[in-house]
Amino acid sequence: MSSEVLDALRTQGRGVTGALLVVGVAMTLTAEIWWLSWQLPVLHLVGFAAVGLGTVFVLTRKVGFRDGNGGDEPLHRVLADFAELVAQSFVAAFVVLLVFGVVTLGDPLSSVVRLGLVLVVPFGFGAALANRLLGETDAPIEEEAFPRNLAVFVLGAVFLTFPVAATEEVVVIARNAGWPRLAAIVVLSVGVVHLVLHELEFRGHRDRIEGRTHVLQLGTAATAYVVALAVAAVLLLGFGQFNGRAPIESVQLTVVLGFPAAAGASAGEVVL
Repeated sequence: MSSEVLDALRTQGRGVTGALLVVGVAMTLTAEIWWLSWQLPVLHLVGFAAVGLGTVFVLTRKVGFRDGNGGDEPLHRVLADFAELVAQSFVAAFVVLLVFGVVTLGDPLSSVVRLGLVLVVPFGFGAALANRLLGETDAPIEEEAFPRNLAVFVLGAVFLTFPVAATEEVVVIARNAGWPRLAAIVVLSVGVVHLVLHELEFRGHRDRIEGRTHVLQLGTAATAYVVALAVAAVLLLGFGQFNGRAPIESVQLTVVLGFPAAAGASAGEVVL
């Protein structure tokens, strides 16, 4: 595969993943967002999406979609970048909603579109920030080695998971998710960590992969996920979410909350 194609795929993946890391996880795990998308009039949702995406477009036009091109690109290039950003937002939103079972392949198209109109705005901001601010830079970044990086994983996981751990949405998703869906959540969680740390060229990418084989990289991703599960379990225990539940139900809750915790752990390694 040519380097141009790989660069394009990394850029798209960085936008999709960045949309999740910035605000996407909290938004997809908020029942009020689901209800509003299903209850508000269509014209209201369209207006919300238009105004929100218009704001994203103005900001994108002003500072640039990617590092180093702020405000100097021709309009057709900005429009193309903006179209990519919107596509990245929809992909990020619906992959998570589908894996969590909030939407299914059998849902009416109108319900799916309604959710998309609500989520595309915050996800769009996240995708723009990820491409513009979190991409690889030439500035040296000090990388914490094992086991010091465990603290970074913990901080990131707590930051992204703390507001979600006490919510009923985690319980609802875990209760309705069978083991195949929970297995898909595990795969998605580890995949997101690996992509953020080793594939999508977020900040510090060169230091994270330098001298490390693919096996070691996967080991780092697995370590971050184990830390994320531990953080998820501790927070669920602290908020009393395990009270009166069978051990198997506690495992299901931990797996569900492990996804935002894993996303936070990988984000912590990029940002901190």
